[in-house]
Amino acid sequence: MISKEIFTYNQYKEKLRGQVDTPDIQKNKYPAIILTHGFGTNRHEKSMFDDISPALTEKGFIIYRFDFSGLGKSEGDYSKTTIAKLTDDLFSIIKFVKSQTQVNTKKIGILAMSFGTLPSIILNSPNIQSYIFLSSAAHNTYKTLSALFIDYKFNPNGLSYRISSEGERIELGPQIWQDLQKQDIPKLVTFIRKPILVIHGEKDKNIPPSYAKKLYELVNKPKKIIIIKDADHGFTSPQKRLEMIQHAIDWFKKTLASKNNLI
Repeated sequence: MISKEIFTYNQYKEKLRGQVDTPDIQKNKYPAIILTHGFGTNRHEKSMFDDISPALTEKGFIIYRFDFSGLGKSEGDYSKTTIAKLTDDLFSIIKFVKSQTQVNTKKIGILAMSFGTLPSIILNSPNIQSYIFLSSAAHNTYKTLSALFIDYKFNPNGLSYRISSEGERIELGPQIWQDLQKQDIPKLVTFIRKPILVIHGEKDKNIPPSYAKKLYELVNKPKKIIIIKDADHGFTSPQKRLEMIQHAIDWFKKTLASKNNLI
């Protein structure tokens, strides 16, 4: 795998930094997968994306992953973010990926983690041909996200903050809670007419598996749901992570890499 730093800009002229991971096997065009990280993290997704990317490049996929604005190495103020802004970030990222000469623009997929599923669903880009939603926060999002702040400070009318598992202070202003109340994610997901795989950990304490099952009921066919036994929110067990990655490989091979894109 060959990794290279890349960047593009969102509509606010903020630089979105990321990286492209290219397979060692040289080809003129590759099917591409965009990895979209979850709340308050970055392109590494606490090492998860660092494990997923080489596994997918080994199978012939080119991988693009960015830090959303205000996170990682990207410009911006995350405390002022909104779902609309994150969706715009993703729009800019997809536009960038589509412009790359080594990308087969008819075979682009998204693998979204947790909160990263929201902009993927809202945007519903015609350029995306296949989706994987990991530990999705797309059902009952307001309750799920606000619960992360309860032990610290949750103020829907002011500044909320929490300390991440990596010891970083994450702040959010009131605009994101207002934005969440406007979005009907369960309805929006019914508008997607592309293959969707839902993967969830049986022992996810952040987002219950029942939420994944409700999301799965709403999405259109072709679709599939996999609840991984004993797996947590981040698939932190090496064995469970490998299991999740293998399911992701199988899905994208069927929906993006196969000759007729049949599943």
